[in-house]
Amino acid sequence: MSDAKCAGAKLGNELRSGYAAKMGSTKRVQELNGMLHSNRPNVDITRARAFTKVYRETEGLPALLRRYKAIAEVYRTLSDNVYDYEQLVGWPTKRIRGANFAVELHAHWMKDDLKNLRDRTYDPFEISDEDYKELEEDILPYWQDKTAAAQWAHYVTPEEWDRAQFGGVSDVSNYICANGSHFIPAWTDVIKHGFQKYYNEAKVLLDELDPNDPTSVDKRYFYQGIIEVCEAIKNWADRLSAACLRKAETEKDPVRKKELEDMAAMMRRVPWGPATSFHDAVETSWVVCFFLFVEGAGPSITWGRWDQYMYPYYKRDIEAGIITPESAMELIEEMYIKVTSNVWFQSTQMAYIFGGYYRYPHLDVGGLDENGRDASNELSYLCLRAMRYVKTTSPAVCLMLHQKTPDSLLREACELSVDGHGHPSFFDVETLYKMLENRGACANMHSNYTSYDIKKYGSPIGCVEPGVEGMQYGHTDSGIINVAGCIYAAVCDGKKAKGVDGTRCGQVVTYASGAPELFDTYEKFEKVCLDQIEYAIKECHSNLIIVEKLLAEQFNLPTFTMLLDGALEKGLDATNGGAKVNIGPTIQMSGFGTAVDSMAAIKKVVYTDHEATLRDVANAIEANFVGYEELRAKLIAAPKYGNDDDFADDIACRVWSFFGDTVNHLKMYRGNYCDAAIQMVQSNVGYGAMTGATPNGRLAGQPTSDTMSASQQADTNGPLAAARSYGKLDYTKYSNGTLLNMWISQSEMMEV
Repeated sequence: MSDAKCAGAKLGNELRSGYAAKMGSTKRVQELNGMLHSNRPNVDITRARAFTKVYRETEGLPALLRRYKAIAEVYRTLSDNVYDYEQLVGWPTKRIRGANFAVELHAHWMKDDLKNLRDRTYDPFEISDEDYKELEEDILPYWQDKTAAAQWAHYVTPEEWDRAQFGGVSDVSNYICANGSHFIPAWTDVIKHGFQKYYNEAKVLLDELDPNDPTSVDKRYFYQGIIEVCEAIKNWADRLSAACLRKAETEKDPVRKKELEDMAAMMRRVPWGPATSFHDAVETSWVVCFFLFVEGAGPSITWGRWDQYMYPYYKRDIEAGIITPESAMELIEEMYIKVTSNVWFQSTQMAYIFGGYYRYPHLDVGGLDENGRDASNELSYLCLRAMRYVKTTSPAVCLMLHQKTPDSLLREACELSVDGHGHPSFFDVETLYKMLENRGACANMHSNYTSYDIKKYGSPIGCVEPGVEGMQYGHTDSGIINVAGCIYAAVCDGKKAKGVDGTRCGQVVTYASGAPELFDTYEKFEKVCLDQIEYAIKECHSNLIIVEKLLAEQFNLPTFTMLLDGALEKGLDATNGGAKVNIGPTIQMSGFGTAVDSMAAIKKVVYTDHEATLRDVANAIEANFVGYEELRAKLIAAPKYGNDDDFADDIACRVWSFFGDTVNHLKMYRGNYCDAAIQMVQSNVGYGAMTGATPNGRLAGQPTSDTMSASQQADTNGPLAAARSYGKLDYTKYSNGTLLNMWISQSEMMEV
């Protein structure tokens, strides 16, 4: 195992050690937090069992209706557990920190991976012997040839199937296994009206269908399915209300008994009907979040501008003396604990790339209102402060920054930041608006969003992707291009290095672009680098189109669909174009700094100083620099991106623009255009493990550069020089978001 892997394994073992971290502002929150941390991540097969039951019973029915019936059965069979101390009701699994995985997307890899689940290095899961046996002998054999990946395999060659998941250059594995993710539902609407609104709308629209209208054939099944899912949600709420009453009957403490009775009454109101209090509204925001996590397989169900749509309920209850700021913050902390319990279930391969169980929920505060005024309020402060007390990994709390952000709110955010837990993230509102103007709309065109939509409801999703509440659907973390691997391929005639992770080692992983001797000028070499990147992008794009078609036909999402403005009226599922703005699947770039530094090193050493040939560099990286130590030292000494040096930064600008322009001109299955992005998470570790030595001096298997940041320790001229390098890039080309990580030492801060 490489040093990088060992370090990751050690960190993973520390994070899952299971100690009880009793953090929080009150005794109640501390106990709930301790309960969370005393449970290890575990597998729940409730969803898998429900899907298998329904699909066996519905052979011959339309695919969409089977899917909707299966989701309804899941809701009807979810746990009705109620625990001590909690005020928010409902859990997505029978045990805390459980994963209700999507068997219809995961069975193809689980068949062989199940045996690794309990003791794998990254993200192991507990599972009972009984559930293990049922999966192995009954459920997985039924589903293994029905998953999206299994069906996608019919459209591509075995080599293409292998290359696009484990080749390490052009990758679509996240999209195939994570349908239903990166989404901001219509929070304002569902909290105000409840699911009864969508139930009533579906019944009316079903009754109004004209049987002589050809479009009514599919819509009839669509509305019948929506009605059944809504009824299942009401059934779930009624069961939870009854569970609260049962617990109240045996409760000795009169204060807790009254709480349980109030919780039972609340579950008779929401999420079926409108929220009548701040407590009701928080309950709905929690319930809808976990319903979407259960229905979909992916990450990043996002609360969006939580402080905005929740504030009217908070203000009314504060003024009426129903709650205090402290009791409101206690509810927020409990919500943070509960969403942290929603762990992400992935294959061993994907856990290596996206490890940590983290499912990337997102909550945004601050920003501007539709009139361009500062929108912050008391809840903005409480959301930041709650994270300082509870110290959970989820959600990703974000401050939407602008020139009118109050100093006091910025200080509150900085107080949280210095705790060192990664909260909050900071997003520039003006850049967010520009990205949304170009969302899914091809280069030099505009999205279907109005200026009002963007200002009122726009916010980041998940990691960094821009979105709009209730109006946008599409997987925003889909295809990944390892551009560092593309540069290796450009030098080595399209091949992947031997002895690294993944498949196709020592074989062509992109296309054979020619021997190094063919590129006698830097311009020719840079062109082949860009050609390799373009080849990887287009291979990724072609695979994404196939999977997008399969998802639209067979892997539909009724709850996502209800929570999209206008989708019910259209009679179209979210996966099939029901949203006002359809985006994705998108294409992300990984290893940007490594790629740029590699090209700059070759330009300097080979074409400017003539101290080596490109063949020498090819031999050196194929040998992992063994025997080429002097050449490696020269390559390392070459100019690097992140130092305000135009020698490297000009290359960065060309690669950046080329990638964005190429992606943005690609049309997707639902009719929108693809959006470019920077890959946001620790994928640089996984892709680095699949990448040979690179011409910037990096050794085989080591992490590539993360996000859009400079290569590790390469930005040696300080943070201001690095910022000037980053400022040269055109961010409008990356309408699916960018992310910059900067680590600044205390000594550098003193110098600044």
